[in-house]
Amino acid sequence: MNKEQYNILVSRFYNYIVGFKESDGNYCKLLEEKLEHIKRVASNAIFIANKEKWSEEDCLIAELCGLYHDIGRFSQYKTYKTFSDSKSVNHGQQGFSIINEYQLFDVLEEKDAQNILDAVHYHNSLNLPESLSESSVRFTNLTRDADKIDIFFMLTEAIRTNSLDSHQDLLWNLPMGEANPEIVKKLLNNSQALYSEIKSGTDVCLLQFCWLYGMNYKSSLLKIKENKTVELISSIIPKTLETQKCIEHIDSYILNLLAYL
Repeated sequence: MNKEQYNILVSRFYNYIVGFKESDGNYCKLLEEKLEHIKRVASNAIFIANKEKWSEEDCLIAELCGLYHDIGRFSQYKTYKTFSDSKSVNHGQQGFSIINEYQLFDVLEEKDAQNILDAVHYHNSLNLPESLSESSVRFTNLTRDADKIDIFFMLTEAIRTNSLDSHQDLLWNLPMGEANPEIVKKLLNNSQALYSEIKSGTDVCLLQFCWLYGMNYKSSLLKIKENKTVELISSIIPKTLETQKCIEHIDSYILNLLAYL
């Protein structure tokens, strides 16, 4: 990929989403917030790629993976008025279909196009298909890291600014409450928890901690540590014997992993 191709794809992205503006020429609040999320994920992607000393070309591809990763959200919201995949469509699959339908990547070489397509398609999957090429896995994993970093950022920023009360959607509009023993068990066993196991805001926080086991790049973990992510989220979790064990465990995990990476 060259800079000209990169510029074409950036323009095509914005030309596509402009069709989702309201009659007043603005995006609705939720789509505006989603666009800001997309921009931050693209920024996170280029940050990780640069820190990992990827080539200039790969850094451009990484940034485009971040830019396009949630393109499916716009039509999802227009049609279903929700960002819940379980109540509508899988937004990764939706993005993959849109890119192909509008032939947005027809200026790219096949390998470059496939790397971004796979990152869009599978960035929200629990597990990656074994059939993915090594190159696609590399870019998809970076996109997954960049996405999770921003989801952490949105929650921690609300905590930092004492505005969590007006952003309860970040905790699924659930009260903090007790931790689901199943999520506690999985966190302490370095495993991924399931969305279906979430019963409280506390569970949302612990499930996000479980994401740290799946981070793929040292620079991703360093950014999370520098942002005081665990410390800030831990500050809103009700302190019980179980949750304290979880917090201590995840703290120790990050410190040990960074020491050996």
